[in-house]
Amino acid sequence: MKLPCLFAGLALISGCALNRPDHFYVLDSGNPRTLDARSTFAAQVTLRVALPILVDRSEMVLLSPGGVQILEHERWAAPLGEQITSVLGQDIEARREDVILESRRIAESGLPNATITVDVVQLTLRKGSGVRLEARWRLQDGRDGKVAQGRQSFTAPAADASFLSLTRSIDVCIGLLADRLIADLPK
Repeated sequence: MKLPCLFAGLALISGCALNRPDHFYVLDSGNPRTLDARSTFAAQVTLRVALPILVDRSEMVLLSPGGVQILEHERWAAPLGEQITSVLGQDIEARREDVILESRRIAESGLPNATITVDVVQLTLRKGSGVRLEARWRLQDGRDGKVAQGRQSFTAPAADASFLSLTRSIDVCIGLLADRLIADLPK
């Protein structure tokens, strides 16, 4: 009787020793718009972003030879799709001071409106290597209905082998995507 209790106790202790803490990560544009007294804008933009189901999860997903690694203890602090949408919106606003994102819940009637729909086709994270973000987009000018479409891959190396470095690489890719979208955004 004492032997099974001993094994149960050892199993309990070893289970506690293997328990790893969770780490949470957020994306950051690094380009927040400086708030000013400005009350008018030339255009407002509606922004929608969709992610592949494989990476749109709370756990960080890394590409590994022949498959993926889903990291149970490396997690996103908020849904990844929402974070990418928010950072992309901040990057667009920082690059075009005459634009305000409608997703900021500040909709002003009478402003010319544009709609940007981004489909992230693939988001590949490789620890120690970097990030590749492949996206398709459709940008429609609300004034004349003109549509611009595009598809491009954006890459950013990781500074080191940390997970935080991978999140900064995603930030860089989102910034590159914002630069590309700004090129198609009507003036």
